[in-house]
This record gives sequence, structure tokens and C-alpha cells, in this order.
Amino acid sequence: MSASPPGDPPVTEERRPKLLNLEAIAAQQAAGRAWFAENTPVSRETLARLDGYVGLLTDWQTRMNLVAPSTLGDVWRRHIADSISVERLLPTFSRAVDLGSGGGLPALIVAACRPNCSVDMVESSQKKARFLTAAKAEMGVTGEVHPIRIEAAGQILAKADIVTARALAPLDDLMAMVHPHISRETRCFFQKGRSHEQEIAAATANWKFTMVIHGSQVEADSVILEVADIAPRRG
Repeated sequence: MSASPPGDPPVTEERRPKLLNLEAIAAQQAAGRAWFAENTPVSRETLARLDGYVGLLTDWQTRMNLVAPSTLGDVWRRHIADSISVERLLPTFSRAVDLGSGGGLPALIVAACRPNCSVDMVESSQKKARFLTAAKAEMGVTGEVHPIRIEAAGQILAKADIVTARALAPLDDLMAMVHPHISRETRCFFQKGRSHEQEIAAATANWKFTMVIHGSQVEADSVILEVADIAPRRG
């Protein structure tokens, strides 16, 4: 058996992708794409880039877990529409940095909608970083993939106008990750689930910040936290 690439834990039965019913998934995805095209106006070019993403994601998902297997058929609603809800909130930017990019959400979807902007992706898993690199090339979008841990991404974060992260870590930890490297004007967009109120309360004990809470247009009880002006709370 060959060794796992550096930075990746050994493949265990728990981490091994489940066998996929590709015929059923394709039917679900076709219905989802029709729903998306009807409900989410994007350009023909953007839709083509998103099609390329879905095709590659589905192919690579047979070899590694990039998204929860149960959500692959519903990728257009659960993942793409959800990520576009973030993109619609973003101001004009030159460079965004996405932390813990995994399967490219929301980074590659933001990049698909804004091909003239640079979206960098920080992902410590070498396998997932290879997927991100392949998807970026397939979609023809701009940005760099950084196969490093977030703790080593300080110089990358320092160049960001925008920082995004989807279900990566508690808000208190996210602020500790980004604060040493970004300016107080840098705007962070963190996707959170139903525990967001507790996370906000925990972060407030250690940090001062401004925040706008945007309700998710796709997932009930989920939000997008727009955070800026982050500073440690002294005493």
C-alpha cells in the first residue's frame, strides 16, 4: 500500500468515500440545476463555470470526501446556491482569501461569479488542495491554492480585502486566526449554523468587533456573519 501524501492522515474506513449511486445523483443534480437556473440569475459564462465545478466535484467525490456524500445530489441548492448567497454580500475586492477551503466552498463559487478577482484558497490537506488546483484550472478562475495550515498563512491573509470561511471553526477561534494578520478594515464573512448565537457570545468575551448578521437564503437557522474591526478585549 502506498503512503499517504505529506499533510494527509492515513485513509481509514471512516474517511473512505462511500460508494455512490451515480445515476441517481445525476438525476438529482439535473433537477437541482434546473431549479438553480430558474431561481438564481447568473450569466451564461458563470453557469458554464459552475457546471465545470459540479462535474469535477462529482468525479473526485468517488475517490475522496469533499462534501458530505448525502449532499452531492443536492449540490446546486446545498452548496452552490448557499455559496452564492455569500458572494452576493461581498463588496468589490481585488483579493479574497478563503480559509479551510476543502471542496472549494464558497471560494470556487465566488471565483466563478467574479472571474476578474483573485480568490486564494488555504487548505492543509494535500489531496483536497490538488482538487482545488484542478477545479481552478477547469473553471478558468483566478487565485492561488496554498496547501498549508492556516497558522502559516499570515502573509497571505495580510493581502486580503475579504476573508471567507464556511463551517471551519468557532467564531472565537476564527478571530484568533485572522486578527494578527488583517487590518481592522478587512471584512470577514463566516458561514455559521444554528449555534451561531452561542459562538457570538463566546467571542464577545475575548474580542471587540463590528458585526452584521445576514440570514441564510438557503438553510434554515444558518447565517452569514459579516465581521470587521476586530480587536482583542483587554482586561
